[in-house]
Amino acid sequence: MGVQTSKTPHTVRLEEASRRAHEAEANGDDAAAIAAWREYRLVRDAGRPAEDLLEEGITLSKMADRLIEPR
Repeated sequence: MGVQTSKTPHTVRLEEASRRAHEAEANGDDAAAIAAWREYRLVRDAGRPAEDLLEEGITLSKMADRLIEPR
């Protein structure tokens, strides 16, 4: 008997979004590829710890502030 693995819903959603994105890219459908990769990133980020997302958001905000500061 083979080893049976069960995928989590999170993993399944990531794989499906990735498959759709690659398929759209292969078909030259840029709009669908962009939407699928956006979905992929949202699903991926939903599985990250809130502290990591908050830290990343703070870092991005600081970078944005530096970009808009008058020189």
